[in-house]
Amino acid sequence: MVRNTEIVEVSNNTVTLDNLSDYMVIGWDIDTTGRRLLDEICHIAGHTPNSQFNQYIMPHNDIDQVARRRHLLCTITMGRFRALKDIKNNRTLKSKSEISALAEFIEWLEQMLKDNGKKMAILVCHEVSKFNTCLLIKSLLAYNLLDKFSEVVKGFANCHSFAQTHCQDTMVMFSLRVLSKVLLDKDHIDTSKATDRAKLAYDIVQHLCVTLESGNDDGKEVVTGSEVSEETKAKALSTFLTSIDDEVETLHSTQELLARQKSLNTVYHKSLSYQTTALDRKKAISYRNSIAKANIDYTTLQSLWTENKDGFKEAVKNKLPELSDDDKENIVSTIIMHFENPEPVSPPPKGGRKYGGRFRRRSSSNKDNRKSLSENDAGSLSPNSTDHANGHNTEAEKPQNEIIKSQENGENN
Repeated sequence: MVRNTEIVEVSNNTVTLDNLSDYMVIGWDIDTTGRRLLDEICHIAGHTPNSQFNQYIMPHNDIDQVARRRHLLCTITMGRFRALKDIKNNRTLKSKSEISALAEFIEWLEQMLKDNGKKMAILVCHEVSKFNTCLLIKSLLAYNLLDKFSEVVKGFANCHSFAQTHCQDTMVMFSLRVLSKVLLDKDHIDTSKATDRAKLAYDIVQHLCVTLESGNDDGKEVVTGSEVSEETKAKALSTFLTSIDDEVETLHSTQELLARQKSLNTVYHKSLSYQTTALDRKKAISYRNSIAKANIDYTTLQSLWTENKDGFKEAVKNKLPELSDDDKENIVSTIIMHFENPEPVSPPPKGGRKYGGRFRRRSSSNKDNRKSLSENDAGSLSPNSTDHANGHNTEAEKPQNEIIKSQENGENN
């Protein structure tokens, strides 16, 4: 299974800032239960020099193993209730539902803008692949909070792209740890929590803001002071902004890509199973993603095969111009083999792998069968007559009496 979700980039950074004095830069970040779009937010944080927002969210699903090590969070069950637990401090955390936490985050943004006399916020987050923004937009759409969110947020800016543009001549890696050590002179920082990452992203942007007062618009002069005006930061981030509409379009494009990939699992279900080697699975995933990126799903392949079997190979190859000839040949041969000799997809085992082996869960039907068998066995041993002596069953004790008599006869002999 692929844990990381590949986000489709469709934004063009077309956000225009009319009056720079109306915007405020705010750092933010989230902790998630995994790195897929079907995962959930379990921690959301915001940072400004004067205020911080920190709220844990109780997810419906458990946090996977990779996210557990990354964020040092896990889900526990206490009786009938579930809770979040900090692995590092071994403490149970207070959490809220996702809709309550998102509503409070929007209210906090509104309060920050009101206190500072600003109209809209620019959210800054450090991430290599655009995943946090898509997951936040997905959650806002699920609870009909996107319209309210759009009233206070102008767009999103990526601290990683901002730092890579300004430090590409002097640095090679642009992770939070490296940027904090080189730019902020901070060693051994903790990046497991969303609160720490939101603060670091804000501090890095503030450190790298371009001085616009000097009239230098080439974007190369850097401010090293501790205080930078909001107008300066807004203008420096203007070329890195993505609007909320672009993020919504990115989310929908990613969901469509994942739907095409899922439809192609019918062709590659045998190669993607755990019965094959890791190299074969990696190659099958690469081929499946290449087909999905070319806007081809299983229905398209099936229609091409039905209409023209002789020209099917060339039709599929023409839709994959960016791949090499060997990759095209492997993809087409796998698809043709599937349509010529389709193999039925076997359903997953009942109860899943979790309850296999000695800890297998017994179903209610098996319980009823065992109950009926026990009743039948009891009925076979029940006496046919109503002859009882002192409340005991004489026929049930008869075999034991015969054994005792045979032993006595043997001793007498």
